[in-house]
Amino acid sequence: MKTNNKVKLIAISLSLILGSAGGNAQPMPHIAQPGENWVLQTERSDEFDIKDAEKWNFQTENYGVWSWKDENASVSDGILKLTTKRETHLRTFWDGCNKTKVPKYRLFYTSGVAKSRATGNYGYYEARIKGADKFPGVSPAFWMYSKIDRTLTNEGDVQYSEIDVVELTQKQTVQESDHDLHNIVIKDGAPKWMRPGSSPETNHNGYHLPFDPSEDFHTYGVNVTKNDITWYVDNVQVGYKKNLYWHREMNLTLSQGLRAPHTQWKCNQFYPSDNQSAQGFPTSMEIDYVRTWLKQ
Repeated sequence: MKTNNKVKLIAISLSLILGSAGGNAQPMPHIAQPGENWVLQTERSDEFDIKDAEKWNFQTENYGVWSWKDENASVSDGILKLTTKRETHLRTFWDGCNKTKVPKYRLFYTSGVAKSRATGNYGYYEARIKGADKFPGVSPAFWMYSKIDRTLTNEGDVQYSEIDVVELTQKQTVQESDHDLHNIVIKDGAPKWMRPGSSPETNHNGYHLPFDPSEDFHTYGVNVTKNDITWYVDNVQVGYKKNLYWHREMNLTLSQGLRAPHTQWKCNQFYPSDNQSAQGFPTSMEIDYVRTWLKQ
């Protein structure tokens, strides 16, 4: 058994002992207050002892300028590894600028994803993650998102909700992290995308990490309630927003996407860039655990 797993088991055992003393025999989130009852949601939690395809979808729908592949997600020694590779291929691609699906569109990368089959909204979510060693070019992410429901057309209806627990976006430096929100809401009779760039007051939290996330594991968490959303890194609060639109059922997701210089953003989506260098690939993010708790 590797040292990391030993540490994990010791930490869980201590939590169990302490929890038992308080009448609740389970690991508890760091935000738990004395007397509170937080219940681990096992269908959206994993210590990654096995690759559990009943709990996670490793070959989910494609929506970026890379394609998900089941084989790019692997589990070994209690660690989930999601790997991005340079692999030229063809698939159908949504061209947002021309508003059409393009068959046999040429793309250059594949990557790994784990999307929960179960859904939820409120609760405390935490993952222990080590970022990729490539910089810049990839974005390790821990997030949750809903389906887009175009049948919701009344003023104020929310067609889509997304909460980014963390995106290691590598925008300017390797230490930049985003803890953002995305949504589609009906405004003035039409669906409107609200994103961090266009609606920073309600949708953006940026943070400069005091460490290089590729060098070691760190915990990234978010507490989602009916009224508030609060983000944490290593148990320190790093962001806060009012919960205005994020009440829909969402799938919990771990993934690694592409970013500049291998992408360019236009027409509200990513497109492949001219930079197709394979230098630095393959590259992986690693996940020690993901845990979801619901406060009773």
